[in-house]
Amino acid sequence: MRGWRDLSVVARALLRHAVVSLLALAGIGVVAGAICIHLVQDAALRQASRDGDGIARRVVAPFLTDGVYEGEIDSQVALDRRVRARLVDGTIQRIKVWSADGVIVYSDDPREIGLRYPLAPDDRAVLASGGTDADVSDLTKSENRLDRGFGESLEVYAGVRDTRGRPVLVETYFTATRLHADESALLFRIVPVILGAVVLVGLMLVPLAFGLARRIARHERERHAMVRLAAEASTVERRRVAGELHDGVIQDLAGVGYALTALDGQLAGLEGTSAPDAGGCRTGTGDVRGVLQRVQHLVHEDVLALRELTSVPYADAAVGATDPVRALHVAAEEIRRSGTPVEADLGALPALSGPHREALVRAGREALRNAATHAPGAPVRMTLAPHRRGVVLSVTDSGPGYRIGSAPGPLEGCMGLALLSDTVETIGGRLTVMSAPGRGTTVRLLLPLPQ
Repeated sequence: MRGWRDLSVVARALLRHAVVSLLALAGIGVVAGAICIHLVQDAALRQASRDGDGIARRVVAPFLTDGVYEGEIDSQVALDRRVRARLVDGTIQRIKVWSADGVIVYSDDPREIGLRYPLAPDDRAVLASGGTDADVSDLTKSENRLDRGFGESLEVYAGVRDTRGRPVLVETYFTATRLHADESALLFRIVPVILGAVVLVGLMLVPLAFGLARRIARHERERHAMVRLAAEASTVERRRVAGELHDGVIQDLAGVGYALTALDGQLAGLEGTSAPDAGGCRTGTGDVRGVLQRVQHLVHEDVLALRELTSVPYADAAVGATDPVRALHVAAEEIRRSGTPVEADLGALPALSGPHREALVRAGREALRNAATHAPGAPVRMTLAPHRRGVVLSVTDSGPGYRIGSAPGPLEGCMGLALLSDTVETIGGRLTVMSAPGRGTTVRLLLPLPQ
């Protein structure tokens, strides 16, 4: 069974390692792909800028004469013939020439010649500086309504001067086919290498993950064994103390009670007589018997309380260890008989170990007794329900409450909750007490599910 548990822990750890590795692989692949696309696009735009600048300076600018502006057929045909010779290879989709006032002076689509559109600020900057500006085309602009059939393109603006020295803007559209081809080529070359390296590193880490998982499983098994031994030692110690109390203090108190009873009987035979006290006065036997009977009653109550206390470990073992819900109902009924109303809402429990079941019963009994002692007659509500991490037991009274930190602690003899908290912590649980003046008190126990 232990080997199967270890295997289960190792298998879960390796599965987590595989899932994390796959997520890392996917993330690295996405990042690597995005970087590759950015690099290819940046390189394509730089190349398009150089090509667009060359076309503007060597193909278009030398033929931008006054005749082109004035609509002379020969000048326009000469420029058009020059441009269309450059469009033959299919890498260029369109060439436009813009004047400084936003008029399309020339386009290989005659429908656009003479149209006027406002120039964007970055286009005006290129027009003034004579540089270039390249980007992926935005075909949603109104000036591109006749260009939308091209699809995605690389759009280059180049600022040059015509034959008269006037600044013009040459706009060239390059196809994105080469861009996408370069992107695909780089992705298929670089990304597999990166992913392969990540997979190799992940496989190299598998033995390390396996060893760590085995070590964690061993430590977890040892921790549970220590918890179990601590709980068993606590139970053994409680029973040892109960035995010593039963054989020592309880027997002595019982003997004192018998002696007091005998002394009371002797005093009963002297009823009506009196004895001198330290001041020379006479004290009646009835007064002495009254004091004696009160002491006898206190001794009797202490004997009963100690006997009940020493029977708790065995009651826990006999009832709580097998059915903690029934044991808590019994504890609630005992408190009801003392005059404190108790409402118990106890649900079904998942499988719990013996120390967990015993801790539930002890916590419920201690909290109920504290409520009956410090808030006598105040209604008490006890709930027990499963929790996503274990089970939760809660005991709440509507008594006067108190300020946390001001209540008597172990040094004042109030050790019940302190001892119980120590026991609960040894099995991984947590006991908390919440209270405030005028708001009652809540004792809450959270026990984790046993692994």
